[in-house]
Amino acid sequence: MQLSSLIDPAFVQLGIAASDWRDAVRKSAAPMVSAGVFESAYVDDIISGAEEHGPYFVLTRGVAMPHGLPEAGVRSPALGICRLEEPVAFGNAACDPVRYLLPFGSTDAEAHLDALTALVDLISDAMFFETIDTALDASPVLAYVRAAETKREEA
Repeated sequence: MQLSSLIDPAFVQLGIAASDWRDAVRKSAAPMVSAGVFESAYVDDIISGAEEHGPYFVLTRGVAMPHGLPEAGVRSPALGICRLEEPVAFGNAACDPVRYLLPFGSTDAEAHLDALTALVDLISDAMFFETIDTALDASPVLAYVRAAETKREEA
């Protein structure tokens, strides 16, 4: 499955204000909840999981991929891209503060491994974040994701 097929333009949010990590997670996932692809219980599961196990979804410096259990309320697979106006601490000393959130939900644990592999490639690409930082809307971000997929397929 292509990563770009999981990202609706409405799921790309730029310059979001968040008061803390919980607020950041809720706001980053809000477009997916509004679209009906995530139930609000899924977002609650993400937050309670982090409260119980720590910020397991902070992947690298400045980047988090909030996700929970598929059965907690994912109706269809989706990925969001959210740039916070100001970074917030998630409680991961090595990677705080977090500016970019990539809320992810899958309907089962294994169906979207290809998409996650592509996502790992993207988050290791500084130009991806530069594109997010300079974008005024979703268009250049989605174009970058599609171009990265094409390059990956040709490799």
